[in-house]
Amino acid sequence: MTATTRTHLRLTRWAIALAATAALMVGLAGTARPAAALSNCSVSDTTFDSEEQQFLQLINQYRAQNGLSTLSVSTNLNRSATWMARDLAVNNYFSHTDSLGRSPGTRIVDCGGQPQGGENLAAGTIKDTAAEAFEMWRKSPGHNTNMLYASYKQIGIARLYDAGSTYSWYWVTEFSTTSDGTSAGGSGGGATATATASPSPSPTPAPQPPVAPVSPIAVMTSPAAGSTLGVSATFTWASGSDASAYYFHMGTSRGRNNMASISMGTGTTLTLNGLPKTGRTVYVRLWSLTSSGWQYNDYTYRLPQ
Repeated sequence: MTATTRTHLRLTRWAIALAATAALMVGLAGTARPAAALSNCSVSDTTFDSEEQQFLQLINQYRAQNGLSTLSVSTNLNRSATWMARDLAVNNYFSHTDSLGRSPGTRIVDCGGQPQGGENLAAGTIKDTAAEAFEMWRKSPGHNTNMLYASYKQIGIARLYDAGSTYSWYWVTEFSTTSDGTSAGGSGGGATATATASPSPSPTPAPQPPVAPVSPIAVMTSPAAGSTLGVSATFTWASGSDASAYYFHMGTSRGRNNMASISMGTGTTLTLNGLPKTGRTVYVRLWSLTSSGWQYNDYTYRLPQ
């Protein structure tokens, strides 16, 4: 196993992409726009530029060609996508776990959306157009599965340019299986995000089981990222669609395994006993063996007091 921070999919000419479970769109960097803030989700005004609008048309045409329903645009998913795109560029990293230690699902909820869904990321010095981002994801099995997942109803789209970052161009798409009652920018480039009126009350449908994560690598489902662990803690993760084995690391700093280093085989549940009562932050790295090699997601937790 090569412990590197970028064992994700790599393509030619500085192009890379990721897909994960979940869980806005921007123009060029430096454009001054009003802020819209929820919990740790302050972003630019959620309006489409022409390439983001083009991506919406491409993915909906693609879904229609495959007999699937088209996606509407969610203001909340746009907010999450825009926040993530800027976070990737400003903090110069590439991971589904953001700089605050949040998974896509947690971040989407913080931005006002629903957590049941997925996320695609792409970055690269030449990935400035919708067609380039779309083709990259279409040719990648995990990302393509996200774009063609039948249960998705809404999408958020963001494109960001930052000349001072490693990859210059960043794309983020957020997906949700639940319509959250908002709509944004779906009728033409530059449309301003607006909230739709609440529908008339109707009978509440029976609860549906959670949608299986659409991710090529494992995603932690419990405990929630950032939560405080007990002396005994059980970790559970959703299996990756392209994963054949898992490895669990826990350490006192990001990437270290000085507290636990456990080969899980195909197991997706691990219980650790006797965790120290120090109250300090610990770091978990969940590895997945994929057809492209070992890849990982990082999570942070706090030990019991």
